[in-house]
Amino acid sequence: MFRFSKVVIVMAAALATSAGAAVCDAQRQPASNYPTTVTLRLFVTIDGDVEKAEFATVELMDAVGSGNDMTRKLTDSSGRVTFQTYSGMHRIRITGPNIQAYDGEFEITRNETSHLERFRVRRAGGGQQAGSVAPGGSIPASRLNIPASARKAYERGGKAMKEKRWQESGAQFEIAIREYPQFDLAYNYLGVVQMQLNQTEAAQASFSKAVEINPDYAEAYRNLAHISFAQRKYEETDMLLTKSLENDPQNVWALATAANVELITHKFDEAIAHARAAHSISHQGLAGVHIVAAMAFEGIQKPSEALREYQQYLAEEPNGRDALRAQEAIARLKAAQPIH
Repeated sequence: MFRFSKVVIVMAAALATSAGAAVCDAQRQPASNYPTTVTLRLFVTIDGDVEKAEFATVELMDAVGSGNDMTRKLTDSSGRVTFQTYSGMHRIRITGPNIQAYDGEFEITRNETSHLERFRVRRAGGGQQAGSVAPGGSIPASRLNIPASARKAYERGGKAMKEKRWQESGAQFEIAIREYPQFDLAYNYLGVVQMQLNQTEAAQASFSKAVEINPDYAEAYRNLAHISFAQRKYEETDMLLTKSLENDPQNVWALATAANVELITHKFDEAIAHARAAHSISHQGLAGVHIVAAMAFEGIQKPSEALREYQQYLAEEPNGRDALRAQEAIARLKAAQPIH
């Protein structure tokens, strides 16, 4: 029991500290294997190539889903966004008004100095405009009586966001809030602007106010969870994601990230439940949930179930970044099976 637990502890910690581990590995590798700096350009369209996905939030993460404040940007009016990043595997999440959340994965090779990726997202059934319907199907009470002056300021703030005029955008959202202090949407997007300005504490306060006004605001809970995860406050991250899932139960990023932090904190049963929930819906680019589930099964001494999860990972991503780990785990588990 203790040996399996130790393996799980070490591997789970690796999920949370992959960036540091990559630096250590690079120090032992020849210079030709170092990650190279790359200009990454992303182009996002809706339901094909005609309509551009403007005002969408693009989160660029490493291969295990870790990111930071600087890897979260908004697309412009042409659906484009640019990052300065490094070669290697990347994961991406795209969210925004009127589109379904998209999760994917791609690789930038070391010989590239610039890289272009195109993503096609699907239109959602309803948007997150002022006064819009919440995921549960009802309009929050705070959005029923938004005065015209606050709504106009909110729309001006949104327009400025599209053009990356962050200071002006934040000022407009603040006007909207002064005009209507119960404007949960304005608080949430003010927090997004503050994140773009590297004002993490202010953003956290804005997101917290949004959920205080509207306790069912799943997106604001996820925004808070992003901050907590970056700060490695895993128990807090889990609580925020669990709350978000009450009102948006099929958000695959929330499910996968909840499973990850629950593995790290040894909540193995919860990690398995969230990983399986993520697997039950489209989870492109997040086959790693099977690795998380497998490690959690090993943590509760269920090697047969762990074996099936490792095998499922290989079935989905035979050449994925965790393929070698899965293959080694499968060989280890099969070797440990009793001979009949």
